[in-house]
Amino acid sequence: MPRSAFPWRLGVILASLLLLVGAAPPGAPAPPPSTPAAPAPRRMRVVFLDALPDRPFRRNVVGAMRAAANDLGIDFVDYVLSHWPGEILEQTRRLVSGPERPDYLITSIHRGIGTRILEVAEQAGVPVFVINSGLRPEDRQRVGGPREHFLHWLGQMLPDDAGAGERLALLLLEAARAHGSSPDTPVRLVALEGPRRDTSAILRNEGLHHALAGRMGAELLQSVSASWLGDEARRKTFLLLRRYPGAQVVWAANDDMALGAVRGMEDVGRRPGEDVWVGGIDWTPQALQAVREGKLVTSLGGHFLEGAWALVLLYDHAQGRDFASERLEWHTSFLPLTRANVAGYQDALAQPDWEAFDFRAFSKAANPRLTHYDFSLQTLFAQRDGRLPGGRLDSNATPRPPPHKPRP
Repeated sequence: MPRSAFPWRLGVILASLLLLVGAAPPGAPAPPPSTPAAPAPRRMRVVFLDALPDRPFRRNVVGAMRAAANDLGIDFVDYVLSHWPGEILEQTRRLVSGPERPDYLITSIHRGIGTRILEVAEQAGVPVFVINSGLRPEDRQRVGGPREHFLHWLGQMLPDDAGAGERLALLLLEAARAHGSSPDTPVRLVALEGPRRDTSAILRNEGLHHALAGRMGAELLQSVSASWLGDEARRKTFLLLRRYPGAQVVWAANDDMALGAVRGMEDVGRRPGEDVWVGGIDWTPQALQAVREGKLVTSLGGHFLEGAWALVLLYDHAQGRDFASERLEWHTSFLPLTRANVAGYQDALAQPDWEAFDFRAFSKAANPRLTHYDFSLQTLFAQRDGRLPGGRLDSNATPRPPPHKPRP
């Protein structure tokens, strides 16, 4: 090979190697700078300040919320709070001021510190939506409702606790009458309340007293707090029935206490569903089984979906479809399950597959043709098989606005 050809061939080889490793050969023009890829849009972050007791009801609330968040593309965090008011406030302050600050908060109000939670969020500029348990009546009188004193308190969806307490009392009195209680003597009952500073407990107890007000056919012997706890309800039911052996009805403000009352009745030699009647609230799996067996007259429920519906409303708010155009407050009705209709619901709720439902279908932002929110069990279960699992109930679960007039 001629000596003069060697440098040329060496240059060709070097240029080829540079191209293989991605470098430009000497003298080649520099490539234009690459355009950086657009960052993926940030998902809205919603934190649930979870102060609910760890019961089956809570697991249904959180399970439905996770499914709704997945459908809507929301970064959802279940932030479990302490049981002590001071620690709850400190946890909330750290959350809204730290690096993981959420776009929205969802909370339920417990232990009488609702206004202080709202103050912390207001100062941090974090919007809040309240579910399940709201402000105490005296706090509500002082600060008003959503978007009044606290502008970042966007809205709330609360169960009709007073209506549930009243409905439960009427169903129990009706059961006692239907099973041979003399119409000439009043039905005698005892009551198991929740914590006396808890808004839900206060309202359910008000409903009980409203049902009995002026009713000649019923006599409330004694009302005691069992703090939502089954073991406490068992102990207190045992003592109450020893003190009042003629009691025919035990009104319990939640299912755990109703089931504890059943055990307390059996401890004292009474026969639930035969010579004493009891019912509760929450639709827990154990309570629905007791309804099916005839030990409980009824369990009222359906309000565990409030957290999922709140996520739909907040998603729309973030997309510029403010739910204020429809309303700021919802009150969800409790639906009674009895031995006649419990079977299908028990099967559906024992191990609910919330991921099987499409919560995005309830969003106005995702479905521009929607003109109003239809947050009902009927509509939700219609996605699955076109009907409610236990047949149509005698009360509609569609959240409704609170009454314009106070209860008499």
